Amino acid sequence: MTDRSRVGFTTPPTLMDVDAWRVKLFCQATGETDPVYWDPVAAQAAGHPACPVPPTFLKAIEGEHFSSAQLMKLLDVPLRGVLHAEQSFECLAPVHAGDRIEVSRTVSDIYDKKEGAFTFIVVDTHYRAAAGPVATSRQTILVRNALNPAASA
Repeated sequence: MTDRSRVGFTTPPTLMDVDAWRVKLFCQATGETDPVYWDPVAAQAAGHPACPVPPTFLKAIEGEHFSSAQLMKLLDVPLRGVLHAEQSFECLAPVHAGDRIEVSRTVSDIYDKKEGAFTFIVVDTHYRAAAGPVATSRQTILVRNALNPAASA
């Protein structure tokens, strides 16, 4: 049973540095070919002070701050049967290589569907720079519950 008393739990903020080499490795791993993300000359030619990060790079920072696996442990949810159902990002300001970003995560909601067969855990992540908020994300985690232990054997 998922610990619903943790709705509203917010992780203490962590400061994360956005390293250019990590952004470049992320681009290589995800197949991003736009040089503006990893070539400082291309970034400056496009009007950026440094290489901007792809929006989904924030997921890598999020995981280093307080991973979803750590959240599941906090909620007493076994990782077996856990799926990353969806995640959306809202970009409020550009994030660039060299920036220092503050990250915190909040368990916003926990609810069941299909008569308890599925539990959904909603986690909001907040990303801030010195000048203020730069992005938010909302992740929905799906937990497949074993309602009948004999059926899952």
